[in-house]
Amino acid sequence: MKNPYSQGLSMLIIIAFLLLSFHLSAQDINREVVSFKKRELNNGWIFQLGKDREEVRTDVSRFYEDQTSLNGGYRIENTFWNIGDYRQDELNFSFDLGPFGAYGNWIDSSKVSNLKADQYLYGLRTSANLNYRYRYYYDAKNYTAFEFSGWGRYEVFRQSLDGTSIDSLGAVTDIDRTQTEDRFRYGFQARGGFGIGRLSPMNHLMAAHFLLEKYYPGRLFSDYEIAQFAQVIAQMKNDRDFKKGHDTEKEMAALNQFLNGKFLLEPADAMLADWPYAEFDPRYEGKRFEMGPFFKYFNQEPDFIWGGYIQYEDARYKNVNWNRNFSAMLTYNRYKKPDEKVASSEGGLHPVFQNSYRDWMTAEIDLGWSYYSQLRSRFNFGVKYVPGIDLNGFKDLGTLSHNFVPYLGYFSQLSSKSRIRLDFSWRIADGEQFMVSGPEFSLGIYRSSY
Repeated sequence: MKNPYSQGLSMLIIIAFLLLSFHLSAQDINREVVSFKKRELNNGWIFQLGKDREEVRTDVSRFYEDQTSLNGGYRIENTFWNIGDYRQDELNFSFDLGPFGAYGNWIDSSKVSNLKADQYLYGLRTSANLNYRYRYYYDAKNYTAFEFSGWGRYEVFRQSLDGTSIDSLGAVTDIDRTQTEDRFRYGFQARGGFGIGRLSPMNHLMAAHFLLEKYYPGRLFSDYEIAQFAQVIAQMKNDRDFKKGHDTEKEMAALNQFLNGKFLLEPADAMLADWPYAEFDPRYEGKRFEMGPFFKYFNQEPDFIWGGYIQYEDARYKNVNWNRNFSAMLTYNRYKKPDEKVASSEGGLHPVFQNSYRDWMTAEIDLGWSYYSQLRSRFNFGVKYVPGIDLNGFKDLGTLSHNFVPYLGYFSQLSSKSRIRLDFSWRIADGEQFMVSGPEFSLGIYRSSY
């Protein structure tokens, strides 16, 4: 029998690290540069490669499949950010449509027969995703949080199976069939909690610092002067009307008027070449700690999972070019299995059932860096450590599983409207209990309106 203390030692160290690493004093929030408001509509092509697995078990049957899939399609994505002093909202919706192909293993076994085959499939896939995040600050650093996300995917495909079937008598027959199938999957999850601390967007401060240093190299600017210029940039970008669009030449004229009137600088008309850029996702500085309950629903087993989480985030704006990002999250997960037969009543006429549960704990520790080149490109790299352990009601702890995910990312603004985004990661799993090994790749080429 496993010693629960020795088996859980590493996970307890992770818990202690999360609780003790947060030494957060009141942050000096520069309210001149904290706001970030933007709506962005993207549409273009996306190509994805990945590996996933699906398994459903009962007392008398097992269905299992794993597949490596490649899909390409057209995506429409709409994102809205409104990050202010006392309220932070982020809403994202995307819709994909396109062909896909996949290959992998397929198993369908029961007391009657056991079918194993290699599968190959191709078809049409459509999917939709919705994500909403909300934080409300009731003072400078304390807040309540709520997050909701939902997704759905429908596939119509042609499936080819090549394998064997063994019936209950041991007779072996070949499987060689092709058929048309469809599949609908959906899920949603939500969490809510409270926290302390703040991550402040630094996008406008980065733009201000870069533009002043590049176009006025002989002048030394104080942090206060850079913050003043960043506030002007923030006001100008936050006031843009998505439907009417914006005129970069008029915005540039207003920037030059500020620089001339406030800092007595000559207008730098060449600055117009860089002004249409710096359209990155929020780049953060600060710390925050958050905890609360959550639940997840999926229309396949395990269908409903609930539990609690604690999360610590630490983002460091080093300079115009570099950001260091660290996060650590610990989750406790619980799942009610379908009722299991454990005995029979007197006379054996009626089965007796009892509820059974499975609970486990996972953590995710992410250390990464971002490098910003000029105001046009961003390079991300880092590694995630994802341990997990079965708790079994804290009576007989399982073996701690160690999983790693190194990752790379690239984003570039090819022009004021054209974008390219590339993400690559490799999941290195210790078994398949908590993670499926293999690569993940995504390439997006799209147009952006904001």
